[in-house]
Amino acid sequence: MGLIPENVIDEILLKADIESVVGRYVSLKRKGANLWGLCPFHHEKTPSFSVNPSKNIYMCFGCHKGGNAINFIMEMEHMNYPEAIRFLGDLYGVEVPDTRGDSNGDSGREKIKRVKSLLTETAKFYYKQFNDPEIGVPARKYAEKRALDKQTLDHFGIGYSPLDWDALREYLEEKGYTEQEMVDSGNFKKSEKNGKIFDRFRGRLMFPIFDSFGNIIAFGGRALGDESPKYLNSSDSLVYNKQNHLYALNFAKKEQSKQLIVVEGYMDAIAMHRAGFRNTVAALGTSFTDSQLKLCARYCEEVVFFFDADGAGQKAAIRAIKMMLEYLSKLSGIKIRIKIAKVPDGKDPDEYIRANGAEKFAEVVRNALYVEDYLLERAYNDNFDEVKGIDKGRYQDDVCLYGSWVPDEIKRSTMANEAAKVLGATPGAVLNRMNSLADSEGARDNLMQAREIARQKENDLRNRNAAASVRPDEDLNAEHADESSVESEKTYAVNDTATEDEIKLFAYAMSLGPVLADQKQIAIEDVLRPDDFSGDSMKALVKSFLSVFDAKRGVSYARMSDFFSRVTINGSAAEDILYRECTKADLAEDVKVKRDYYLGYLYKIRIIRVKAIEEALITRRMYASSQEERDEIDGKLSNLSEYKLKIRTKIEGL
Repeated sequence: MGLIPENVIDEILLKADIESVVGRYVSLKRKGANLWGLCPFHHEKTPSFSVNPSKNIYMCFGCHKGGNAINFIMEMEHMNYPEAIRFLGDLYGVEVPDTRGDSNGDSGREKIKRVKSLLTETAKFYYKQFNDPEIGVPARKYAEKRALDKQTLDHFGIGYSPLDWDALREYLEEKGYTEQEMVDSGNFKKSEKNGKIFDRFRGRLMFPIFDSFGNIIAFGGRALGDESPKYLNSSDSLVYNKQNHLYALNFAKKEQSKQLIVVEGYMDAIAMHRAGFRNTVAALGTSFTDSQLKLCARYCEEVVFFFDADGAGQKAAIRAIKMMLEYLSKLSGIKIRIKIAKVPDGKDPDEYIRANGAEKFAEVVRNALYVEDYLLERAYNDNFDEVKGIDKGRYQDDVCLYGSWVPDEIKRSTMANEAAKVLGATPGAVLNRMNSLADSEGARDNLMQAREIARQKENDLRNRNAAASVRPDEDLNAEHADESSVESEKTYAVNDTATEDEIKLFAYAMSLGPVLADQKQIAIEDVLRPDDFSGDSMKALVKSFLSVFDAKRGVSYARMSDFFSRVTINGSAAEDILYRECTKADLAEDVKVKRDYYLGYLYKIRIIRVKAIEEALITRRMYASSQEERDEIDGKLSNLSEYKLKIRTKIEGL
C-alpha cells in the first residue's frame, strides 16, 4: 500500500480553503480577520469556534480542537487520513492516485463516476415524473394521503417511476449513457427472452438513497397499492451495497447527536424527521447488519431500535440483537449502547406520531429498554399465557440463550438473578447455563435453530402467512388464476431468510427435472419438502414447485418464474438469486453428479435440523420435572439418533 504523494495533499489544501470546507457544516460570521460560529464538536451557546482564512486553519477555544481542512473532515465525517483526502479530492476536483492496492485503476474510477452521474440523472427523471401534471397524479395522491408536504418531498428528493417499461432507459440514452452503465447502476434488469434491459421500478413512489456524504447511490420504490413486494430496492451495484449504508444517515449525522434512532422503513424515517427526530435512519435490507452497526458507531454512542410489532418484526428483532451482541463481543474497539423501543398498540412510528404527536413519541424513545432488559422482558412475554401462566421450560431456554449473547458479565449476572426468580432456581444455576452456552457457539446456534423450528408452525398459524401456507384448495397455479388472489398471496410474505445450502438444494432440484421423480435414483423420502427450509419464502416456493411438478418433464424455470416474482430471498428478488444458482446447477451435465450434489445438500440440511432438535431436547431434559417427561424425551432422542444414523449411512454411499 503506497502513500498519497505530498504534492497531491498540497494541492488539496490549496483548493479546499478552510472557509468553504467548514462553511458546509457551520454557520459562520466575520468578526475582524476571522470567522466565528458555534462549535460542531461540542454543545455551546456562545460561539468559540474560529476559522482563520489567511492561515487556512480552524480552532475551537472551548474544546481545543483545531487543524486544517483535512483534520476538520476527519473529525466531522469520522474518517481516517486517506479517506478525508479522497473526500476533499472528489469535492474540489483534485485527482488522488489510488494507493489502496485494489484493481480498479483509472478505468474503474471513471466507471464509478459515470454510474454516480447516471443515478443523479435518474433522480432528476423521477422528480420530473412526480411533478408531471398527468403522469405523477397517482404518486401525488399517495403523498397527500401520507401527509407528505412539498418541503418534505423536496428535502428527501422523492419522485415517481412511471408505469412504462423503458421510459427511464430512453431518457438516459438521450443523456448519453450506455446500457451497460444502466445495468451497473442496479436500476435495470435484463430480459431472459430477448436480452433487452428494462426499468426495474414501475408505478412506485421513489426514494433516493444517499451515502453518508450525500451522493445518490441507489433507490427504494414504494408500491402505491397492494402490489408486492411493498418496497423494492435497487440491486447491489458498483456504488451500492445495502449492508453498508443507512437511509437518511446523510441528514441524521448533521445533528451531531450522541444517539441514532433506527427504524425499518423509509416512511417511518421521514415521519420521524418531520416530527423533529432528525437523528433517525432506516435499515435498507431485511435485517440489520454488523457493517451498519459499525457505521452507527462512527457517529453516535447509543442506538435506539424500533422493530415492527408483527411476528416478522419481532423475529427480526431477535436476529438483529443476536448479531449485534455477538459482533460487539468480538470487537473491543467499538463501544456503543443498544436500546430497543416499542411503540404502543402495535403501531409503527409513522402511525403513532400522526395519531399522538411528537411529544408523546418522545416518551416512547425515552422509555426504550437497554438490550438486556428487553431480552428479559421478551423471554417472559413470549412464554406467558393468561390462562396457563408461564411456560418455564420454554422461558428457561429463551432467557438462558439470550443471556449467553450478552458479553458484559455483570449484565449477564443481573439477567440470571431476575430469571432465577421466575424459574424458582438459584441465580448461580441459571448463570452457569448462560455461561455454558456462551462458551459454545455450536450449542448456542443449535438452541437458536431449535427454538425457531419448534415455533415455526405456531407462527405460521398466528400470522396466517400466505407465503408460507399455500393451501391446496387455492388454485394459484391455474392458468387463469384470479389476479387478486395472487396479489393477496404476496402481501403477507414475512420471513425471506435462506441459507446458501438451501438455495443450492432448490436449484439442483429444479435442474434435476424428471430425475427427481425416478425412485430408482432418488428415494421418495429424499424428495425435498417445505420443512427442509427455514424461511417462509423458500417454503412457499417448494410447495409451489411440488404442486406443478410433472413426473415426465419436471418443472421449467419459466414455469416457476411466476412464483419467483412474488417473493424475496434474503432481501433480494428471488428470481435474481435463483436464476444464478439454477444456471450454475445446469452446468453439471452428468445427471449422477447433479443428483449427488442435490442429495449432499439435502442430507447436510437435515443433519443440521436433527442436531438442533436434539440440543433443544437435551436442554429440556436437564430441567424436566418428572421421570415420565424424561422418558418421553429419551424416546424422541432415540428416534432422532436412528434417523441421523440413517442419513449418515446415505452420505457415505454417495
